[in-house]
Order: sequence, then structure tokens, then C-alpha cells
Amino acid sequence: MKNNDITLQSLGMVILFSLIFPFAALAQQMGKISGQVFTTDHKPLAYASIVLRDTRFGTRVDEQGSFKLEAPAGHYTLVITYAGYAAITKPVRIEAGASQSIDPIIIESKYNELREVVVEDIQKNKFARKETEDISRMPLANLQNAQVYSVIPKELIQELGATDYNTAMSQVAGAVVSNGVNDSGNQIFMRGFNAYVTMRNGLPSNPRTTSEIFNIERVEVIKGPSATLFGSQVTSYGGVVNNVTKKPFESFRGEVGYTTGSWGMNRITADINTPLNKDRTALARFNVMGSTQDGFQDAGKQKAMGFAGSLLFKPNERTTVRFDADIYVPEKTLLAYVRNTNKLSYGTMDKVPLPYDRAMLSDDITTSRANMNVGTELEYRISENWVSRTSYQFNQSGDKESIFFVPTYINDNQIQRRYRIFDRYNLTYNSLQQNFTGDYYLGKVKNTLVAGMDYSYYKSTDQSMSPAFITFDTIGIKDAAWKPISRADIQKSRAANSPGDSYSRSSYKNLSAYLSNVTNLSDRLFVMLSLRLNHYINGDSYSYTPNTNPAKSTAVTTEGYKQTNVSPKIGLVYQPIKDQLSVFANYMNSFTNLASSRGYTNENQAGEPEMMNWKPEQANQFEVGAKAELFGGKVNTTLSYYNITVSNILWTVVDGISVQNGKSRSRGFEFDFIANPLRGWNVIVGYGYNDNKYIKNTASTQGKRMIWTPKNVANVWTSYKFLDGRIKGFGIGAGLNHVDKVYLDLDEVFATPAYTVFGATAFYDQPKYRIGLKLNNLGNIHYWDFYGKPQKPTEVLASLSFKF
Repeated sequence: MKNNDITLQSLGMVILFSLIFPFAALAQQMGKISGQVFTTDHKPLAYASIVLRDTRFGTRVDEQGSFKLEAPAGHYTLVITYAGYAAITKPVRIEAGASQSIDPIIIESKYNELREVVVEDIQKNKFARKETEDISRMPLANLQNAQVYSVIPKELIQELGATDYNTAMSQVAGAVVSNGVNDSGNQIFMRGFNAYVTMRNGLPSNPRTTSEIFNIERVEVIKGPSATLFGSQVTSYGGVVNNVTKKPFESFRGEVGYTTGSWGMNRITADINTPLNKDRTALARFNVMGSTQDGFQDAGKQKAMGFAGSLLFKPNERTTVRFDADIYVPEKTLLAYVRNTNKLSYGTMDKVPLPYDRAMLSDDITTSRANMNVGTELEYRISENWVSRTSYQFNQSGDKESIFFVPTYINDNQIQRRYRIFDRYNLTYNSLQQNFTGDYYLGKVKNTLVAGMDYSYYKSTDQSMSPAFITFDTIGIKDAAWKPISRADIQKSRAANSPGDSYSRSSYKNLSAYLSNVTNLSDRLFVMLSLRLNHYINGDSYSYTPNTNPAKSTAVTTEGYKQTNVSPKIGLVYQPIKDQLSVFANYMNSFTNLASSRGYTNENQAGEPEMMNWKPEQANQFEVGAKAELFGGKVNTTLSYYNITVSNILWTVVDGISVQNGKSRSRGFEFDFIANPLRGWNVIVGYGYNDNKYIKNTASTQGKRMIWTPKNVANVWTSYKFLDGRIKGFGIGAGLNHVDKVYLDLDEVFATPAYTVFGATAFYDQPKYRIGLKLNNLGNIHYWDFYGKPQKPTEVLASLSFKF
């Protein structure tokens, strides 16, 4: 079957057409703000840094103490920094087409810490900071963006008392984050689909480890199919998650923290930021982390270490160069998801009479993994309206001598303890990206455009035990005790049952060009059109499988393939109440490149199958909704309905023979509410409903709901911090997470039950230190993740940090 490819030559035509006749799209009008910065003795604080938080817009104070700044209309936090002085923050609103002056800003050096805390605490709705360029790869206000997204800032992560990524992400509306199927990475459920967290600073990454929060500034959760701007290799049909790491700033600051608690928890972190020269054109920031914990079961010890460094250099006013690197090395026992639950008559996991606090493995069988990232970015301001960004990132992740335990049910009374071993597993990801962002006019119509190209190269190699799974023993579910297992026991079992090692190697390259044009049709009506041209090259893959009879060992080389396709994105926004309320609609796309295989053109065909070059699988979303930022930014809310259809799905008609006319559908609605009703009081509420099913597939699958997907997901968090009086700095918070039951099989025979988990915190935050107490799972309920793995009972954590 001939693939309807689009040649790379059409890339130039697409770019040329888009520049001559740009897409009507969602642009922003610019506004100006000016002011003055002085010391307490009324001297100009020349060369102080002025930036709008979480944006690329900034300037410096001149020798007279004045500054001027131009940025898109919207609500921002103005940050003023200078070495040896307080980092002052001030909420500001920039109005389209207007120039405004703010009151002079006085920075104190003697009482800088106190002033910093006061200014930070009174800012409005500190958990609703959504102004970030990463979401659309251009500066775009939330109310002008037709896409739904959530941003989890480090301030919320701290208030939640999070020591792990899953807790940090617990307040994303409609989402559930857990450790992956085989404890490999973090998996996030969004809009009926599960995917791994695979973006770092806007570039792809593919870690074998779970994500660590010690170096995270914020997490951006972008909802819906997002291949147009982010590619298909690291996005799911439900969305994409981008971890944004900490960057250096222009003041000397630091914080050292320690957390202790249940099951031997010990965690220490340090965050140091410093200028490297007098004029603050060279900056550095370093973060370190070390942790240990025994786990709540009788086995499950884990430990980890991490280091991150980030450097920034400004050789001139137009150029900024950034370097960053981090490494994270966890060691823990690995437990895969439970198999064969369809053989159980219990119905749900809570009815299986397994001891909740007893592990099937031992602390002697741990796996050490490593994940390393190295990145650099060159930002060059071509003119007042145009910026060039060139970014590169190298990611390497893997493990050696890793052992997965794979519990497999035989019946209501017995479980096989199976294991899988990877002697070596190595993943590498090289990514290069170039973006040009700027404004231009066609007549009087203003447009904002991002034009970019990215290239990525991914390679995976592994050497593993053959066969993939070996049964160590069979245990009784109700046995009073299970035989301990040592690493020596596993090695002995492997020697007796494995004929040797398997080996596999695979790789792919991806070259893409994309455009997203934003046009302001009026001061209330915005339209967006975006397009990606994607060229995918899947390299030849190789696999070797041994046999006890060497003559029967197999070595297979599979020829690679190439595919070229386009991915569109369209958005429409109208603001009935300017800068306060918007209604929006979007059409978004994502896709998956499929390897060639034997198949038919339709399920009714018979005879000898052909080697088919399949079309990319396609996911298309239609979404409508409304966003509001009311009462001067104190209320930020989003409500939307989405419908995602996946087509060109491969399904098997007979063994080894496929057809490509499968189809599935996922639809639902989401609600996100972030508010600051009173000074010091913050509220977050989220809810998501999802209905999905296979529309066209095998007889046993058609009409069924996808496994591991809950219908209802909800989250609530509220906190209050005293900003005045004798107990100034004291705060309390509480919240919950609810997840519906999740089926582990298509026939809906066995499920993990629904659960509601409560948490609470108390803290005392002062300029020089912070004391915190966090209680997780207050009700001490037994609950399981999507894959049947038991989660922590009540956990108590106490933390202390010193700030300087």
C-alpha cells in the first residue's frame, strides 16, 4: 500500500506561504510599563534587573534609576533583583496599547529578607501563574490561548510538602500521576490516555527513572493532542508534560532543607544561587539532593542522590547563553504490575487477602538506575520584535543488572513470583531545536509568529535474560510467611533456566519544521493556525534470541522505514469581557508512526498477506470551553469539553496479520478552579470526567473501555497563611484526591477500587527559616495504583529549612 507522503521540499513552500499569507491567529497587543528603582538613601539602583516572572521580557535599570519595559497585555509579577539587596516582587497589569508608570520602588538592603517575604505573601493568587512561553512556544496570555493547560509552581510543590513527583502533581485537574508500569518513569493519565513524562525544558527526554523534584521550578501540563508544536515521539493523545528546571537569577540566595518522617525517611536538599561577577552578567545556580527511606512494607528500601547545575552568561545586551546539567541516581526494588488478574474471582484488589504490609521480594534485590541531562541554549535578540533561540539537549538513561519482580496470579489462592533481568539497558536522546519568535504586520493587522525546526536522534540498546520471564516459585496468598529471596537465589535460578542473553537494538531520527501564527483580529477576537511538517526515519532494528540448542537461536534484522506527514492545530478565542472572560474552541492533532508489518487492506481479505507500509495513526481533538480571570486575578478558572477520535489503529485479524481501520474515542469535560478569596487564603479545585471506548477493533475489544483509565478524577487543596500579627508566617492546609475504580482488563473482570485520600499540612514560614509538618493519607486507607501496586498508608513528614 503506497503511503501518501509529503516530500520535504514542501517544507519551504509551507514556510513561504505562511510568511506571505500568515494564518489568522491569536496575537497579543503590546503594552508598556515604566518606573524607577532607588535605594533607601534615594540613590538610583543602576543596573538592577527587571523581569516579568516566567517570561522572556526584562530590562535593566539605567544610571538614573529608571526603566521601561514592553510586553503583551496581561497580569504579571514584576521581579526586581540586585546582588546584596532584596528580590522585590510586585503584581502589575499591562494594558494593550497603553503606557503606564508605577510608583517608585525602594529596595532595602538592611531588612531585605523581611521585605521579600511580605511582598511575596501579598501577591494575588500565587498558584495561578500561567503566563509562560513554553505552552505555545511564544508569549501568549492564558485568556488568549485556545488550549487548556495547568502550571504547578514550586511554591505549590513546597506547600504540599512533596518529597516525590507524584505528590507534587496531585493538584492537576483531571490527571493522575503514578510510577510507570514497571517502575520506569512517571506515568500520567489525561483525557483517557496514559503517557510518560518525557519533556524537559521544552525538549524530549526519555528517562528510565522517575522524575525528581529537587531541581524543578515548575511543571507545565498541556492538555490534548499536542504534536504540532512538540512532536509525536514525546506526547500522548491526552497531552504532554514539561518539567522546567531551576535557572540562575541575579541575587545571592540559598536554602538548605531537611525532611524526616515515617519508615526512616531522611532527605536533604540544598539550593544555592550566586552571581559570578560584579556586573552580574555571569550567574550560577546549584541544587543537590540525597534521600533514603525503608518503605512501608517489610521490604522496599530506596535511596537516591541528585545534582544539578545551571550557568547563565550575558556577553552583551542582545545575547544570553545558558548551560545546565543534572544527574539523578535512584536505587530501589522494582515491582512490575500484576498479571493474570482475570483469573481471580475477588473482583477488586481490596478483596484479595494479601497482607498489605508484606512484600514479595527483598531489600537484597535492588536496582540502581541513572538519568543524566546536559543542555545549552543560545538566545539572541535580533531586533526589538524578534528573538532567536537555539537549544540542544542530551539525555542518557539506563541501568545495569536490574531485576523486576512480576507477580502473576494462578488462581484465588496462588501467585507465581516471576522475575525479569536486564543486564544492561541504555537509552540516549539527542535533540536540537531552533525557534524564531517575533511580531510583524500585514497592513494594520498585527501577527505573532514562531517558526521552528527540531531534530532528534534516539537510540535504545538492551541485553536481557532469555526467556523474558522465569518463575522463581509459587506462593500461597494466605501463607503465614513467604520464603525470602536473595540476589544469589535469583542468579542460581537464572543459571538453571536461561539458555543465555537476548539482545536488541533500535533507533530513530526525526526532522520537523513547524509554524504557529497568531493574529489579533480585534482586541477581543483571536484566531490561531499552526502546522508541523514531520519527517520520521525509523532505523534498522536488530534482535537476537538464544536457544538451548545453538542451531535454533535466532537473529532478526528488521528494515527501517520513513514517513512524512503534517500535523495541524487551530484555535479560536473570543473575550466577551476583555481580559476577564474568554470562550474558546480548538482543533488539535497528534500522531504515531507505525512500523511496517504483514497485513491486509481490510478484515475481509484472504490469502497471502502483503508487507504493508502503514499510515501514521492519527488523533484529532475538538474542544470548546471558557476561561476566566476575575476580581483582579483573584479567581482563575477553566471549564472545557473535549472529544478525541483516534483513527488508523492497527488491529490483528489473525496471528501476525493486521489491518488498519481501527478507531477509538475519548470524550469528557474538565474543571479547574484556583482562587485567592481572602488575603492569605488559597483554594484549588479540579475535576475531570472521561468516557472512552474502542469503536472499531477486534471482536473481544470493540465497544470496551480502555484499561487503566478512571472515569472520575477530583482534587481539592486549600490553605491559609497568617500575614499579620503574632503568628505571622503560620499556615495550615488540607486537601484530597479522588480516583474512580480502574479496570485491569478489557472484560472488566478485575479492578482497583475507587479511593479518596486526604492530606494536611501545617507550617511556620519566616525570613530565615521554615518549619513544616505534612500528613499524607490521613484516613490510613488501603489503596492501589492503576497496576495493582499498594500505596503508602498514613505518612508523617517533618521538614526544616534555612534560608539565606
